Amino acid sequence: MNMSSLKNLGWMFYPVLPGAFYTGALYMLCWPDEYSDSYVRNVILENYQLDVANLRRFVMTPYNTDESIRWNNFTFHVIAAVLVCFHYSIIIFCGFRMHISMKHELEKFSVHNRKLQKQFFKALLFQSLGPSIFIFMPAVPVLLSPLLPPVLGIKINWQTGWLYSFIGVYPPFDSVAFMHG
Repeated sequence: MNMSSLKNLGWMFYPVLPGAFYTGALYMLCWPDEYSDSYVRNVILENYQLDVANLRRFVMTPYNTDESIRWNNFTFHVIAAVLVCFHYSIIIFCGFRMHISMKHELEKFSVHNRKLQKQFFKALLFQSLGPSIFIFMPAVPVLLSPLLPPVLGIKINWQTGWLYSFIGVYPPFDSVAFMHG
């Protein structure tokens, strides 16, 4: 197997690594316990008429009732934030690098090919922004809200059904972005 094949194989498995790391962190750090079950029991019963003991779940409650930090759950939030920030920094870095290199290379092409390459770049840009706008950005308040109550002295009870509406808008946006580009 040559070096190029190994590099391609590495890039194929690259998306699996953060997913496996996130899943492992979730499994090890957010296992339900009596406190987390009692924390969500009434909300689950009131909103969904289900007993939390009969559900498969991972509950992320970063604070105890006395507002002390539950280090396992808090660590999970930090790991998730670092993974997301790391990958967005890669996207931004590669986007700028590609933009700069394209700018120099486009000068060598004909006007028609230059226009076509710019269309491809716009489509790629929109297809990168689509998941960010319709999937990840709406999820940020949901994922970070457990960190705020003790700091702000408020109680938060998110109903996450609205998040699925944003996710449902993504496939048409992706198609329109490709046609627009």
